[in-house]
Amino acid sequence: MSSSQDPLGGLGRKVTQRVTSRLVSKLAALAVGGLLALVGLKQCGKPQSREQIAERSTQVIDVNSASIAELELLPRVNEALARRIVAGRPYRSVKDLERVSGIGPKTLELLRPRVTVGSAAK
Repeated sequence: MSSSQDPLGGLGRKVTQRVTSRLVSKLAALAVGGLLALVGLKQCGKPQSREQIAERSTQVIDVNSASIAELELLPRVNEALARRIVAGRPYRSVKDLERVSGIGPKTLELLRPRVTVGSAAK
């Protein structure tokens, strides 16, 4: 259509292009935002590992009375080590944990602020 036949002098085409451009931009932004939200939700919904829970826990645990599950809240203590800790009871001091296979000086230092030794159960 020539400009003489277009009563708006090309204005309609310019408006259509501008509206289309803005619409495409907004749709792209929504799509990107939606993807970011999905990624964020996926990461927020991830279950925490036992290690992450242990790192955040500030609970002091009595090694003479704690359950295996409670002992697993300690750093570097998995189920097998927790069972060995239970089997080695009673303990008179935190240092006695070194006699448990799998607990050396470095692990003991990690555990020291997180464990206590209550009355030695017989």
